[in-house]
Amino acid sequence: MSSQVIKTNNDLSLINAKIQLRINSIENLTEPIKVLELFGGEGILWNEVKKITGKEILVLGIDKNKYKRVQLQGNNLKFIDSLNLNEFHVIDADAWGSPFYQVDKIFSQNYKGIVHCTFIQTMLGQLSKEMLLRLGYTENMLSKVKTLFNKDGIKKFKNYLAQNGVEEIFIVSNKNKNYLYFNLHN
Repeated sequence: MSSQVIKTNNDLSLINAKIQLRINSIENLTEPIKVLELFGGEGILWNEVKKITGKEILVLGIDKNKYKRVQLQGNNLKFIDSLNLNEFHVIDADAWGSPFYQVDKIFSQNYKGIVHCTFIQTMLGQLSKEMLLRLGYTENMLSKVKTLFNKDGIKKFKNYLAQNGVEEIFIVSNKNKNYLYFNLHN
């Protein structure tokens, strides 16, 4: 696994769009709606969704940091392996960075449901080597000119999703910040 770090960040830009994406995604779900929040933090987004919709939403929050409403503190990649993901209607990977490793684990468990993600290219915009290899780039190519393959990360992430059967993506983008969700159907 890469040493790429994903951190949470209380960036409130486009928060209304992020909330609306969540509202749209659960529109036809039967209550109670069960959400696994991989970067639980303070729970701002799902608390707002609950207030606006009035729906019964049960959130299991995971975060590496200690927050009042987080039930599982630690590495979400390890928790994903120990949970039956299909018990949740929605999995939310609202990370500051790339959620490649989280989404890859979700795919590996054949999850059927809604997945929310945030994809942000930060710093030098380095993309996961593992994702690039899955997209057909070779070790030899990546070793020659690393920065060449880090351009247009969201396009590459969308291609990775398509390789894994994602047919439709709902997305709001602002510069290098991309907030999206997709449905992995039965």
